Amino acid sequence: MKSWRSWIGWLRLKEPPAELQDPASGDLREPSSASGWSLRIRLLVTVTIALLPIAALIVLQGVDRARHDTADARAQLAQTALAAATPEQNMLSAAEQILRALANISEVRDVTADCNHDLAEALHGLSFFTNITRLDANGIIVCAALPASVGHNASPSAIWREAHKSASFVVSGEMHSPITNQRVVAGVLPLRNGRGKFLGALAIGLDLRWLDTMVRASDLPKGSVVALFDRQGMVITANRPEIAKALFTRSNLANAAPEGTTASAKDSHGRAWTYATAPLVGHNIFVGFAMRESTLLGSTYVHVGADFLLPFLMIALTWIAIWVVTERQLTRWIVYLTRISAVYRTGRYSIRPSLDGAPTELRLLGEALAGMASSIQDRDRHLREAVAQKTMLIREVHHRVKNNLQIVMSLLSLQAARLQDPASQEALRQARARINALALVHRILYEIEDQSTVDIKRLIADLTEQTHEGFGGDRRDIQVSVDAINCTASGDIAVPLALFTVEALTNAFKHAFPPGQNGGTIRVRLQALDAGQLRLSVEDDGVGFVEEEIDANIGSRLIKTFGQQVGGMAELRSREGQGTIAEIVFPDPAAQGDRGAETAAD
Repeated sequence: MKSWRSWIGWLRLKEPPAELQDPASGDLREPSSASGWSLRIRLLVTVTIALLPIAALIVLQGVDRARHDTADARAQLAQTALAAATPEQNMLSAAEQILRALANISEVRDVTADCNHDLAEALHGLSFFTNITRLDANGIIVCAALPASVGHNASPSAIWREAHKSASFVVSGEMHSPITNQRVVAGVLPLRNGRGKFLGALAIGLDLRWLDTMVRASDLPKGSVVALFDRQGMVITANRPEIAKALFTRSNLANAAPEGTTASAKDSHGRAWTYATAPLVGHNIFVGFAMRESTLLGSTYVHVGADFLLPFLMIALTWIAIWVVTERQLTRWIVYLTRISAVYRTGRYSIRPSLDGAPTELRLLGEALAGMASSIQDRDRHLREAVAQKTMLIREVHHRVKNNLQIVMSLLSLQAARLQDPASQEALRQARARINALALVHRILYEIEDQSTVDIKRLIADLTEQTHEGFGGDRRDIQVSVDAINCTASGDIAVPLALFTVEALTNAFKHAFPPGQNGGTIRVRLQALDAGQLRLSVEDDGVGFVEEEIDANIGSRLIKTFGQQVGGMAELRSREGQGTIAEIVFPDPAAQGDRGAETAAD
């Protein structure tokens, strides 16, 4: 017989390449479907629906059989309850016959001098009974088999009151005899004359030790419980007292089913029992017989369980057959090809499907996937070559533009050195600073891998450092700080921002701190505002301007122009003696890119 490992190997057929296996278990896993049912599930559902009528018929037959078996078991339990009490009932019947026989003896009935002797003779040899007494109409014992009991008043007892009202033999519950100091059950036979007048009664005491012995010696099914109890739910005797006291309680008996039927209750351990009760004599003493439901209905449970499991077993075997066949002939190879396609999506086109033993249709599909992978691999190679060439050309363009701008800067420096007019020299230096900002943008574009975006934080930091060095900030004791968030933007946005930064810094170094005034602070900040906007500002604590000077300043007009170029607004604010603030508020390029992507997706 094959081991379970051999069967697993038979189901797997052939292992796929290691790179296609699940990293945790090494097995192929069936992919989850976004919509619809898989072929395997469709087959399982179809066959299950076809088998449901047969399964339903088997279940209905099982339910009917369970009902009949349960009814038979409960009826048998009720009969057993009566049969289990036969010895005790015979003993009580014997007690009644003894009293009726004694009632016909005139010495006893009329309470003559021989009454005690006759009662003692009747008790002789009856080991089951403890005493026989004759009571007058007031409940006083006037003669007895045991003379010590003469004179005792029994009228306060409940059995005497019941006997006074009854015309037939009555039996009490468990009592304690003060004469014999024993637990007894009293049987009382009322005595009446021909006109129905109550003359008293004859009473006999039944030793409960004999009842205990008879109950415990009963030939009963293993694990069953038999008990005698009174109508107050007090257990007189039982073969298993602890369970009987939990089952035959007063509340359970009040809700008990009619005689000949069964009821259910739980013991102190929560176990379910089924029991039946029957009166022995009158309605004072009852017999109860109980069995565990699992024992009583055990065979029924087995039969019902088999009837219920049969349709499920039939469907389960069908599922196993479908599962094995689809796994061996179809699903396994589909999952394998799905894993192959997942590997192709990662760009690894060198792997080719191995479909030895698969159906012809799936082998053709695998060949088609392999051909598609070859075509995609060739196309990707051509695309990568084209992209690499394009990237190289763009980098070369940025490099050449940067070099050309540096040449222009050198020419401007040479020209400025040959001029005598300070104003002309200053104008050329200003132009040189602006061209340097453009060169810096192209240098950053040349150095980064992504040719489409510029790191604005790095751009601002580099421009600030170069401007600070160009105007001799350390020599003049002017401190410059940069506080910028991480931000990237296209070259179209980076160029105006660079020119704005250079223009604002140049104005600050030139006008905020005039010759002869050393010391000061310039703060460059790039902050995020609400509603997807950014704020770039250059602040100084210099001498400031008056409003007329701001309006006439060419730098102010350039700054506003740069703000328009980035789709925002630029402003130059100053108060004399309180410094100057140049700021530009413009849309966040990242937020603009997200909105553009959402629009394209819509």
